[in-house]
Order: sequence, then C-alpha cells, then structure tokens
Amino acid sequence: MRNTRTLVLVEAALAVALSVVLNLLAMRLPIHIAGGSISLTMLPIALVALRRGSVAGAAAGTIFGFLDLLMEPFILVPAQVALDYPVPYLLFGLGVGLFSGLYHKGVGKPTTNPILSGSAVLVCAVLVGGVLRYVTHVLSGVLFFAEYAGDQNVWAYSLIYNISYLGPSLAVSLVCALLILPILNHAVPVVSSRKKEAHA
Repeated sequence: MRNTRTLVLVEAALAVALSVVLNLLAMRLPIHIAGGSISLTMLPIALVALRRGSVAGAAAGTIFGFLDLLMEPFILVPAQVALDYPVPYLLFGLGVGLFSGLYHKGVGKPTTNPILSGSAVLVCAVLVGGVLRYVTHVLSGVLFFAEYAGDQNVWAYSLIYNISYLGPSLAVSLVCALLILPILNHAVPVVSSRKKEAHA
C-alpha cells in the first residue's frame, strides 16, 4: 500500500513538472492579449488522472495551476485568478480522473461494446475534462474580460476566444495521450500493482 502511495505521489509530481516544461514550450498566439496559448500542458495531467484517479489528477492540476500563475501572472481580482489558474486545471484533472476505473476495466480486454474500450474511455475522459476547463475560462472571460469584447456579444467573444487555443491544445493532447498511455501502462502497469495489493 505504501509503495503504491509513493508511486502515485511520484507520478503526480512528474506530471506537474512535465506540464511546467511543456508550458514553457507553448505556442503563444499574438491575438490573445489576455492570455491563452496552444500547448501540451494538459497531457501529463490527463495521463496521471487516468492512471491514478481523480484525486491525483485534481491535485496535479491544482498545483500546476498555481505554478502557471507564478510563471505567467495576469491578475485582476482574486476570483479571476481562481477561474483562470487553479480551478480550470483542478476540474480538468478531476474530470479525466473520474473515468480512471472505467478506463482500467477496458484496457487490454476484448469487449463487444466499443464504447467501453480503453481508447474510447480515454477520449471521453479527456473531452469531459477539457469541457470543464473550457467552461471556467469562458466564465472568466464573461465576468472579467468583457471590455476586450468591444461591440461583440461578450458570451460569443469569450466562447470563440477560449476555444481558439483550448480546442487545438485539447486535440493535440488527446492524440498524444492515445499514443503514450498504452506504452506507459505497459512499462509501469497500474492494474497489476492493484492486484498485488489485493493478494498481499
């Protein structure tokens, strides 16, 4: 049990560290004067959330959100800080992690229902987490960045603005997760460690 807990902590810490590195390599878009970039920062959080569950995913997401604030602060009021930094990544990690159990049931097992296959669950998990993150950024845009909308409808502006960088980021992260997670599971299997605990 202690070994498993240590592994979870190590994987969560590695996920945060990798997200920080990937954030430094992000593609900045000049039209995004109030923030936003295309990056793979969600990928490590998604990987640890699917492998280790919602608590690990939410924790890794929250810690990265605060580190992102330290690296690229754009502060108006405390509520805006929460909606733009820790909360989106917390909800992303939590949303993806909620599918962890279902993902492990479908990994490497033949199923007559393609919806329950590991890859299908992974796609659903990352999309749900991405939507949760997207909603928080949209709300932040409506509540705190309405001045940037000009004559446009503030909801339409926030929806389009945030999907312009979150959409590509989520798509690239999803493709990478589909490629990397099977390799990672083979190298460091999670299911087998759980079975060992049950027999111990």
